[in-house]
Amino acid sequence: MANILLTEVCVRSCPYCFAKQYMEGEEDKSSITMENIVMIADFLERSGSRRVSLLGGEPLLHPKVGEIIGYFIGRGFDVFMFTSGIMPNGRFEAFVEAMEPLMADEEACKKITFIVNVNEPRFSPKHEFPKVQRFLSTFGSLSTLSFNIYRVDYDVDFLIDYVLKYGLRRHVRFGIANPIAGAKNEYIHPDDFPVVGASLITALARMDELNITPGFDCGFPLCMFSDDALGKLYKYTRNGVSFECGAAVDIGPDLSCWSCFPLSNLHKRSLHDFQDYNEMYAYFISVQENYRKEVRGIYSECDECKHYDRGLCSGGCLAHVINRLHHEGNFRNIM
Repeated sequence: MANILLTEVCVRSCPYCFAKQYMEGEEDKSSITMENIVMIADFLERSGSRRVSLLGGEPLLHPKVGEIIGYFIGRGFDVFMFTSGIMPNGRFEAFVEAMEPLMADEEACKKITFIVNVNEPRFSPKHEFPKVQRFLSTFGSLSTLSFNIYRVDYDVDFLIDYVLKYGLRRHVRFGIANPIAGAKNEYIHPDDFPVVGASLITALARMDELNITPGFDCGFPLCMFSDDALGKLYKYTRNGVSFECGAAVDIGPDLSCWSCFPLSNLHKRSLHDFQDYNEMYAYFISVQENYRKEVRGIYSECDECKHYDRGLCSGGCLAHVINRLHHEGNFRNIM
């Protein structure tokens, strides 16, 4: 599933931001045009793909965000929007108005999911809360939550409160903050992964009691969980967790594309370089494999890991791998 950046402008400055290098590297922030939206839809359709993720920056800041959602729905796509839910009052009211026809269409509602990324209230600016709560109050029936772990002392109780209070879909996506080569951000050090894994299992047990299922983004290594914890994960997630890492292809407003933000400034290409999404995906998978040939995973033990050899784990986020190469010097030549 392709990720389309509607805009490079954001309303927050999260300390763990995985897109920090990309966002700070652009002097002129831009928004995607409807012409490019149509071109991307045609491109994906040629591949038989009918799922698309809309993100940013903050996608809600795009002046035609409602029109873009409606366009993809009209062409038969399932739309997933990653958002903070934060936008100025005037724009929020206009967005609500643009969404009213879709909200009134039961079939259209089945094709829309807002994945609302929330931060812990104790570490967030107070002015964000009313805007996030306003969004969840209005679009809760179409929304799930997303939470990025970037501190060891995290707490998920507020996620449970949000799900119950706003009638959200009972699913929470968990991500884990990873480093960005060439940029500074807060992230979980590999030495702390087992601690995070143990506390996460405890948190998921509370969620499971309320029938809230977790989903895991890429970057979690299998070995951060004990065998007992892996058994619990199988039950909590209903069918287990994948510890593999694929190419999450991002497409920028100017139709530039890359495989995940750690590679955004290293192997950027253009949509016009590929015939369809399948060809693009295969290319970026090959880029990732070249890095993995040099350093398999985040731990030295990954080099001899049977779970890696069996394809059960990719050795953690590629960002850690790139960071290791970055600090080793300039003698590496990854093509």
